[in-house]
Amino acid sequence: MEKKSKISFIIPAYKSEKHLEKCFRSLLDKTTDIQKEIIVVNNSGSSFNLENGIKIINSPNKGFGSACNLGVREASGNIFCFINPDTEIISNDFEKIINLFDSSSYHPELVSGSQEIPDQVRNDIKKIGIIGPKLVEENNDIQEWSAGKKVDLTDIILNNLGWKRSKKIWESKKKTECAWVSGACLFVRKELFEKLNGFDEKFFLYFEDIDLCKRARNLEYKILYYPKFIVKHFGGKSFDSIKEQKQYYYSSQDYYFQKHFGKISSFILKIIRGLTL
Repeated sequence: MEKKSKISFIIPAYKSEKHLEKCFRSLLDKTTDIQKEIIVVNNSGSSFNLENGIKIINSPNKGFGSACNLGVREASGNIFCFINPDTEIISNDFEKIINLFDSSSYHPELVSGSQEIPDQVRNDIKKIGIIGPKLVEENNDIQEWSAGKKVDLTDIILNNLGWKRSKKIWESKKKTECAWVSGACLFVRKELFEKLNGFDEKFFLYFEDIDLCKRARNLEYKILYYPKFIVKHFGGKSFDSIKEQKQYYYSSQDYYFQKHFGKISSFILKIIRGLTL
């Protein structure tokens, strides 16, 4: 008998104790029909008690990606779900997420870079590696920037001019292939996460999800936005100020551009930011 998929829910928690209970309750209520485990990586420096069966790992705060990687070391599922503590699961059809992963077939010849396969055929048979749900805000409005197109200088310039090319993706009502999905709730195959050596821990916060998705696409895996599965994200609850939040964001953005496009691209990005802020 084929073994059923198991989802490991990994929650990096920092200054979020008051939100964790709602997150846990929604997870426990919505996952009664699937094999699962819940792992919390506590970066807050404080202790808290959770229900039996939920594993807690206490660790110094080294960033989102580091916490997720630490949680994976204790995970036994073949699908990982990284999810923020300031979230609430609305949908309960996790089986559909599992089926999306299971139904996509893998063709090793794609990774070899064979040019004999037409581009459209290559795209149709690529394996789904990462899935992101629709994120909604506290008032149930769709959360912007929960999925998107390729992040490059052209995209940054167009966004600053008010042309949000990615808007069609996060507003889509059908599953859509995209370049990246938000780490606020992100499902990924264990085999892929291991191939990628997890999140790049040089990103303390922000862009580690975009970086993971980019590296997955480089290995010919699909990134899928799946709006039929809904997660409420309250957002930004661990920051003391907007200024602090922006500092983390821009630092990670600089590193992302330098890593994938080089120092010149990173330098141009800073010029663009200086002209638009």
